[in-house]
Amino acid sequence: MGGTYGCGGNQGTEREEVVEEFTIDSSIIVASLLAQEKEHSRALRVWGEILTGKAMAIMPYIVLVEVVAAVRRRTGDKELALKVKKELLSLDTVNFTIVDPEAAWEASDIAIQTGMRGMDAIVVQTAKEYGTSLVTLDNEIISKATGIVKIKEF
Repeated sequence: MGGTYGCGGNQGTEREEVVEEFTIDSSIIVASLLAQEKEHSRALRVWGEILTGKAMAIMPYIVLVEVVAAVRRRTGDKELALKVKKELLSLDTVNFTIVDPEAAWEASDIAIQTGMRGMDAIVVQTAKEYGTSLVTLDNEIISKATGIVKIKEF
């Protein structure tokens, strides 16, 4: 089962080899899951690295909510949304973080500094806190997060 970072949670599965760690925005996961999405192929390449264990994902729990909600809204399929939720929570290469008061404080500062949306600021804060590269399809996040965190080109 995927691990939880923060608030005393585990640090995910133990790994013998060093793999790259990313903070993945919901746009990547949604586009990788839904073939009709414009960036499906690109997103599937990146998400495939997580699924095959070539990379690890460290993401705030809000990404889970955003992905499940987007799948439900775009497909109208409750069962698919539930399946996606269960799959995300079961992946050993995905670790979710808890937004504690310190993380919320820093994300708020990022939002104030950049003018980005609140949920986007939480994703950027997670990448900053864990020193991971941010992977997203959202050009607004890319432009506003540049200089705060490393953006992974793919």
